[in-house]
Amino acid sequence: MDFRQLGISEEISSGLEKQGIFDPTYIQEKSIPVIMEGKDVIAQSETGSGKTLAYLLPIFMTVKPELKTTQAIILTPTHELAVQVNNQLKILAQNSGSAVTGALVIGGANIDRQIDKLKTKPPVVIGSAGRIHDLIKKRKIQAHTVKTLVIDEADKMLDEDNISTTKDVIKTLMRDTQKVILSASIGKATVEAAKEFMAEPVLIEKENVVIPENINHYYIVADKRDGIVILRKILAGEKPKKVIVFINRPDNIEVLCEKLKFHNIRVGGIYGSAHKNDRKNTMDAFREGRIDVLVASDIGARGLDFEDVDYVINLDIPQEAVYYQHRAGRTGRNGKKGTVVSVVTPFEVKHIKHFERVFKLKFYEKMMLQGKISDVTEKQKSINKSKISAMKERKQEKKNVSFKNKEKKDRKKFYTVNKEKNKK
Repeated sequence: MDFRQLGISEEISSGLEKQGIFDPTYIQEKSIPVIMEGKDVIAQSETGSGKTLAYLLPIFMTVKPELKTTQAIILTPTHELAVQVNNQLKILAQNSGSAVTGALVIGGANIDRQIDKLKTKPPVVIGSAGRIHDLIKKRKIQAHTVKTLVIDEADKMLDEDNISTTKDVIKTLMRDTQKVILSASIGKATVEAAKEFMAEPVLIEKENVVIPENINHYYIVADKRDGIVILRKILAGEKPKKVIVFINRPDNIEVLCEKLKFHNIRVGGIYGSAHKNDRKNTMDAFREGRIDVLVASDIGARGLDFEDVDYVINLDIPQEAVYYQHRAGRTGRNGKKGTVVSVVTPFEVKHIKHFERVFKLKFYEKMMLQGKISDVTEKQKSINKSKISAMKERKQEKKNVSFKNKEKKDRKKFYTVNKEKNKK
């Protein structure tokens, strides 16, 4: 499944590829066709799973910039998220050659400058509900021409602190305006609140988190700087035929590949900025055995389909369970045995415990011993426990120092205020 099969144009799909985005995520695959049909949607998906593009892509496909009217409004609970959405819109428009433009409209910023931006009649307006409602009342935003309203992070936008302002915006729109709400967590209260202004919404829930039983899950506790050494030991000692290594930051892929090449390891990387042909050549080389190690980030975790991947190695632990699921799914295909090794710092062991609860499976602590992945010794367990205890103590000490500093500042402020009052 690719974006073209979801109804996204060739130009926009090519624009996504320039960002290193080749395959739709679960939420994008499920949401895009329904949103493009004009239906109301309530969608739930993990943070970082691609919700922004899940609604931006249909907007790009349906708005008509030549009309010079407001056709889509995107409400966000924070200025930071509004800026993030606006930046993604700009990047997508630039990479795809699209004429779609947006206006960032947030409270606390200069309203006159925002009004000047709105004079260009951008088809998309992004921002806070309060400021957008204010500009609608001033007739600077044309509410009656809006075809789609998106409410991002809906659990916040529809809570008791924000629902009144959100509804103020909704009341200015035409009754048949499409409403799309998305959030990482959508409880019963959010759904009930949303249904008051939605017409038979389609509910899209987050992806089921399931991992095949034929995969072994190991973790090795080590300092961050030792991660690449452990990786090289695994490659030398276990001698796997095909290995996919995952790291969190795409801009570090090239650096890691160069370090591994220095040790004569046949490796290739899937870069976010790589051309489509370069990505294909690297994947072909891995599939055909011309390279043994493939380095990728979570951008590449989906859509990678290879036979006989022996090991998946997480040199960086993923922050979300859904990412661990997709990484692990690159091995153990077609009922074959697979192994996932996560190299974690003492602080990151908590993520392993979280994954155990989410997936209801056992992660086994291991260590490198005489070049092999081996059961961790009692001595090493004791060392790791000591490191975790020391880490917790340092964290608590920082909290205590921070608290004491705050107390000093508060006392100083109190005496200063009282001193000023006494002078008067």
